[in-house]
Amino acid sequence: MNENLTIKEKGTVGKRVATNTGLMVGAKALSAVIGLVSLFLAARALDVADFGIILFLHAYMLFFAEVATFQSWQAVIRFGTHDVEKKDTASLGRLLRFCIALDFTGAVVAFVLSIVGLLLFGKMLPLLSVFHDPAALENVGKIVSYGMPYCLLILIHQEGASTGIFRLFDKFKPLAVQALVMPVFRLVGVFIALYFDLGVVGFLAAWFLGSFMRYLALPLMALRELKKRNLLRTVFSEIPFLKIKRAGVWPFVWKANIDASLGTGTTHLPVLLVMPIFGPAFVSVYKIADEIAKLLSEGVLLLDRVIYPEYARMMSRGQGAGIGRIVVKAAVILLAGGLALSAVVAIFGPWVIPRVFGQGYDDAVMLSILLVLAAALMGAAAPLYPVFYAAGKPGYAIFARGAGLACYIALIFVLSVCLGEMGPGWAAIGGNIVAVILAAYLAKRTLQTHGR
Repeated sequence: MNENLTIKEKGTVGKRVATNTGLMVGAKALSAVIGLVSLFLAARALDVADFGIILFLHAYMLFFAEVATFQSWQAVIRFGTHDVEKKDTASLGRLLRFCIALDFTGAVVAFVLSIVGLLLFGKMLPLLSVFHDPAALENVGKIVSYGMPYCLLILIHQEGASTGIFRLFDKFKPLAVQALVMPVFRLVGVFIALYFDLGVVGFLAAWFLGSFMRYLALPLMALRELKKRNLLRTVFSEIPFLKIKRAGVWPFVWKANIDASLGTGTTHLPVLLVMPIFGPAFVSVYKIADEIAKLLSEGVLLLDRVIYPEYARMMSRGQGAGIGRIVVKAAVILLAGGLALSAVVAIFGPWVIPRVFGQGYDDAVMLSILLVLAAALMGAAAPLYPVFYAAGKPGYAIFARGAGLACYIALIFVLSVCLGEMGPGWAAIGGNIVAVILAAYLAKRTLQTHGR
């Protein structure tokens, strides 16, 4: 028996899910609080438009780093779970080499696409009415010139295989530590930018520093985990390459990447869309509202990643019939919690937000309420999407997310015209309703098939 692949499973599935979710939510909540301090300091120090440029460039970088690259951690869990159950270190080593190669290739492709996109932005934004005045045209120049070096972060963003390793072995403490790396280093950079009065370039450098340290931390911790399990030599016995003789891997990673790209698109795409519609100043308002929504809905964003390894193990052991009860219970709890948090924002937001962030951020109150409501709706779907991956049917997830995203994109343009700056918030709610309904229907069908 190979002890290197042993997973210490403490307690029941429900208890492990609750413990791991609590750990990640706690880390992410603390991360969000620290992040809000950075946002507060930057919002107070910078012009609203300059602050919007920083937030836009960060969202732009993340869009390509997470959307255009492969989410290889999905494959590590889907196929690595079988290797762990069979104690097959050689097969797991081949899988990890393949996923490392996927991460590297995806990062290079995403970087190239991001540079091309910036050049296109430089040509297209001046054609829009909101960018016709000289100050707006100057902002376009800043976006392109600052964006080129900032997108170098994409090349360092190679976390997929590392994330998969920790989730596969039920090790969530390193992931919790990693969640704190970026906000802590970003805050340090913000204090430096304030002390030396470095302006927009200094604050952008602070955002760069935080992301750089985060992207570096997880692979280093993953190498340490492999060394502890005596798997380092097994994984790197050959140079990682994009070739693997294993049935179903390539179709799975393509479908998983498409679905993950759609999911990430709903996170970062809104900032990219509101920029050409409303301009960089509104990006600051939207992002403040978005960060408040994220702070209050971290459980919604993290549960699917915590619960997926448990589903995969249950499916592998023929216990798929028990997944339905977990899905329903988790969905109801998350939906109820999200609705309660929306009420909290509605009660305290009108007093807190304008006083903390200053003039120009009043619209962030209503937007944050709408975005928390959208996150609450997505909370009902958080336990559903991992069902598709555990059952080897990522195509269902693609269909549900794709329909929701298509609805969102259509609504954001229509509602922005009809409702003005509240349009993006209502569009998020509409898109999430479509995604939740489809995901619930398809998950029910999947569980009925695997429960027989």
